[in-house]
Amino acid sequence: MAESNKTQVEQSISLAFPTLIGQFKFQNSDSVNAGLLKQVLAKESSDASQQYANAGGWHSKGDLLEWPGSEVAQLRSWIGESLNAIVGATGQLPEVRGRPAPKGRFRLTGWANVSRIGNYHRMHLHPQSAWSGVYYLTESRSEIPLDGVLELYDPRHFAEMVDAPGAPYGQRVHIRPQAGLMVLFPSWLYHFVHPCKTEATRVSVAFNAAWIPEH
Repeated sequence: MAESNKTQVEQSISLAFPTLIGQFKFQNSDSVNAGLLKQVLAKESSDASQQYANAGGWHSKGDLLEWPGSEVAQLRSWIGESLNAIVGATGQLPEVRGRPAPKGRFRLTGWANVSRIGNYHRMHLHPQSAWSGVYYLTESRSEIPLDGVLELYDPRHFAEMVDAPGAPYGQRVHIRPQAGLMVLFPSWLYHFVHPCKTEATRVSVAFNAAWIPEH
C-alpha cells in the first residue's frame, strides 16, 4: 500500500458503473415448487425442446408465466416483488437519486429449463429486456465445484488484465441453485451455467422483464 502523507485533502470516493444483482430467497416455497415442478415435467414429456443457449436438456416455450394454476400466479407475484425491490435499489444510487420515480410496467416472459448430467447453458445475454432472472425449483446438493452453478461475468472487458490490491476487478459471481431462490440481474450481463455433473435433475424457471414506459 502507498504511504499516506499528512497533507489535508478534501476526499470523495464513490462507486461508478455499479451492476446490481439481486438474490431473493422465498421461505415456505415447497408447495409452490412442487406444483410448478409437476407442471414442468408434464410439459417436458409432451413438448419438444426449444433451442436457445441450452446445450442439451429441455427448454420450454416462452409462455410459462401464462400457464394456469395458483403456483404460476404465485411465481408471477414473487417476480413482481423482486423487480420492485431491485428497481427501488437503483433509485438509491447517487447518479439517479432525486429523479422522479419511473412510470411504466414490465412485460414478463418466462420459460422452464430442465437439465440433467452433462447439460449446460452457453454464455449469453438477453436482448430487448431490462432485467432477467431465474427461479430455482430444485437445488444442487453436490459437493463438486461449479456443478450446475450460474456464473455472471464482470461486464468491464479486460478488467482482470491488471493486478490491483484486493483484486476488485474481473471477479465473477457464482450462484449455486437453491430451491426457492430467485436471482435478478441486468439483461445485458453475460452469464452461463456450468455443466451438471451428477444424476440429479435440475429444474428452474427463467424470465425476462421488458420495460414498457408510460409517456
